[in-house]
Amino acid sequence: MRVLFTTWAAPGHLFPMVPLAWAFQAAGHEVRVAGPPACQDAVTQAGLCAVGVGDQAAIAALPKPPELAAWGRPARWPRGWSAHLDLLDAGQRRVIRALYEKQCAVAGLILDDLIDFGRWWRPDLVVHDVLAMAGPVLAAVLGVPAVGHGWEIGSTLHPPTGDADTEPLPAYLGLFERYAAEVTEPAGWIDPCPPSLRPPDGPPVRRLPMRCVPYNGSGGQPGWLAERDRPRRVCVTAGVAGARYRDPGGPDVLTLTLESLAAVSDAEIVLAPSGPLAEEGLPDQVRVARGVPFRTLLPTCDLVVHHGGAGTALTAVVLGVPQLVVPPSPICTEIGHSVARVGAGTMLDRLDSTELLLKTATDMLAAPDSYREAAGRVRSETAALPSPSALATRLAAS
Repeated sequence: MRVLFTTWAAPGHLFPMVPLAWAFQAAGHEVRVAGPPACQDAVTQAGLCAVGVGDQAAIAALPKPPELAAWGRPARWPRGWSAHLDLLDAGQRRVIRALYEKQCAVAGLILDDLIDFGRWWRPDLVVHDVLAMAGPVLAAVLGVPAVGHGWEIGSTLHPPTGDADTEPLPAYLGLFERYAAEVTEPAGWIDPCPPSLRPPDGPPVRRLPMRCVPYNGSGGQPGWLAERDRPRRVCVTAGVAGARYRDPGGPDVLTLTLESLAAVSDAEIVLAPSGPLAEEGLPDQVRVARGVPFRTLLPTCDLVVHHGGAGTALTAVVLGVPQLVVPPSPICTEIGHSVARVGAGTMLDRLDSTELLLKTATDMLAAPDSYREAAGRVRSETAALPSPSALATRLAAS
């Protein structure tokens, strides 16, 4: 069997799909991962075969709709909006529509190359991340099934909509029309999110539950991770998308977080940056950790302070590490709500005061048991879900 995975962004949207791609590959199936050129290094470093599609310069040159400025700012959107878009007001819906339309524009720039490859390689199944709009179009053109793959917490498990949950997005329909393909929905939606962390269900979908096996990239095991005689350890990270969501007109959340935690004198702060960082002037107790996957770093930590990224949040809860979420965008706020709802962590709606963050972090370090117990309950849920190999077997047989 030949399985073609498609994504539009790496590592954030690629990483959740890697365990399933490994499972197919380990079972003897042929696997390829198609995405824009910027994704290729992350794919090959995961031990998978990369297929470059689209012109990276053209993708980078796509204009940013003005509505998306609101996406990079902390905001109180109605809880559960990611599953029920009808909860949003007109302005918020314009933001979501602009996001979907941008993704359709990206799909339009990669589809010619993707379809050329698909017609040559002839995959039997297309697995696409839920915002890789080119995946369902490719499957329709080739006449093969497609399944969407969620990115852990808060995935929108349905095709892009217009101004209402039931209204198809014209830009999405236009992608099918361009290739004279019949509009077809994915045969199912892979969901690696444990049930208690999921937002309320939206429109009915064929959900394909899968156990989350955290993958956060390749890296080494530094010796300091195993130090026995060490102070409490706090991981601070903005994840792979932190810089993308930073509000240029707002505070530098990462800097304020470090300033807040510098007052915790008996803790080591491990800063896990995903991009460039000026290391001069950092507080004395800050250790910079580059290229250390969260699945190896977080088990040694007593607390993780992060932006609310899906991968960071679910990795932490699966590993039983208490979380303090400081979200910079509406989707990160939705993820923070999920973490706080199950008791695995706490969320600050926005970082207005270093004193509040310091007090919250100090309180969590002093009394971590309830957070760890809550994470343990979610971890038990996760263990009960089908493994990636079980799901690969099911998909290969269907």
